[in-house]
Amino acid sequence: MLFAAAAQIRASYSLITTAIAIHIASALGSTVFYRLSPWHSLARFPGPFLWRISTLRLVVISLTGKRYILLDDLHRKYGPFVRIGPSQLSINLHSANSIIYGPGTHMEKGDSYITPGHLGAAALFFKQKTKEIHQERKRIWSPAFTRPSIMNFIPAVERRTWDLLHCVKRRQSESPVQTLDLSEAFCHWAYDTMCEIVFGGSNNLELMQNGDPEGLVAGGKFATVILDCIGQSPWLMDLAWHIPLGKSMVRLRDVAAAMMRNRVKADSDVTMRDLTSYLGQTTSGERIPLTDLELDAVVAIQGGSDNTSTTLSLAFYYMLTSPHGYYAKLQQELDETFHDRDGPLDWDILAALPYLNAVINEALRLASPYYLPRVVPAGGVVIDGEFIAQGTTVALAAYSQQTSPENFYPDPLDYRVERWLPGGLGPGSKTEKAALYSFSSGPHVCIAKSFAYQEMRYALARLVLAYNFKLAPKFDARKYRDGILNMRTTLLKEPLSVTAYIRESRKD
Repeated sequence: MLFAAAAQIRASYSLITTAIAIHIASALGSTVFYRLSPWHSLARFPGPFLWRISTLRLVVISLTGKRYILLDDLHRKYGPFVRIGPSQLSINLHSANSIIYGPGTHMEKGDSYITPGHLGAAALFFKQKTKEIHQERKRIWSPAFTRPSIMNFIPAVERRTWDLLHCVKRRQSESPVQTLDLSEAFCHWAYDTMCEIVFGGSNNLELMQNGDPEGLVAGGKFATVILDCIGQSPWLMDLAWHIPLGKSMVRLRDVAAAMMRNRVKADSDVTMRDLTSYLGQTTSGERIPLTDLELDAVVAIQGGSDNTSTTLSLAFYYMLTSPHGYYAKLQQELDETFHDRDGPLDWDILAALPYLNAVINEALRLASPYYLPRVVPAGGVVIDGEFIAQGTTVALAAYSQQTSPENFYPDPLDYRVERWLPGGLGPGSKTEKAALYSFSSGPHVCIAKSFAYQEMRYALARLVLAYNFKLAPKFDARKYRDGILNMRTTLLKEPLSVTAYIRESRKD
């Protein structure tokens, strides 16, 4: 009797297991069939055939750090519209920018912007439940980056940049071969600067002085990589936060949260108008939850330091490896403008220097091949005569646009500072300034764009006035360039090894 009952139970389990397997296989089969079928809303768009089945292929190429190059190759093969996933389109049209990122359509961010780890907190950078929540959070941040408010941050930037000059000298003197990694110094400078701006000095993060033993910079970058790459398949995100490697991603979050709690406690003792003082309450006067402030702190530190330090690193790389003598030309412009190399640098004068701005813009053009997905709203949109259904994830092929000969000619793949100056690169040259997408545009434009430019101008000018930099004797420029990987953040696999020579005092 017992044996018969056991047999019946086994038979029932077998039947249930078979039924579940058939159901899963049927669901997967029907999904794959629909995604490959001519009835899918994106069926008419060309692209690699197997990419239509799953977003996993997009995840894989994103993790290579060379997604922008692979997408550029696909556009060369298939044209301006390329289907790169079941519901994903990459679009290589300058006219698409205003539709994808402009205020008229106000497309929401894609799933790769979902708040990490289901923290249950809201922050400006991440995807919000409603458009209204994002608009409210942006209204809170905006007053911090008006011109008068930016003036509050200037002393901190200037003080930290002087620290950077001393950091360069100290690290080189401590090196057995009298060189330093300039990219690492820029990262540490940017983190120290942003922590002072965010917390008004109520923190103990001093990377230029102490280095980064906890790996905060690497952890912040790794978290950004995971969001950008694994986020293309949101169901994988839940797994990413529970693997042992995922613990390094939350290190910066935990440190930033602790510093924000210290800042809130020290509110009455903070003398400068820091970023936290602007983020304290909503426009209706309600206090923002501490969990939101903690997440905003991570956004401010990572977002405010990452692109800035990368752009400065690559500006130096391009100038020092260029055969056109760009470093010497920038130094000449600064010397002619500021007679006292150690004296104050007027921020308005810096903003008006043509060569300084050209150096930065050309570095941004080649250093920011960002993939910024947006979701088509209800009713769909029409781009260049093509109707795209709601729910489709679309992204502008920024790198393809920023290196297109239709926008930047000649030598679109080369670092040529002159293209941003009057006369450009000569008769027939093109410089489509509106095709520089480094800070995005529209409702989700980087709110600190103006401040980031000012910060880069000041740091670049201080260093060039103070030092003559030369690449280390064994520096491999090709290897360094091949090691530039972009996944919303930029990873530099090779050190930017330089020797810094203090410039002699002027005799005039």
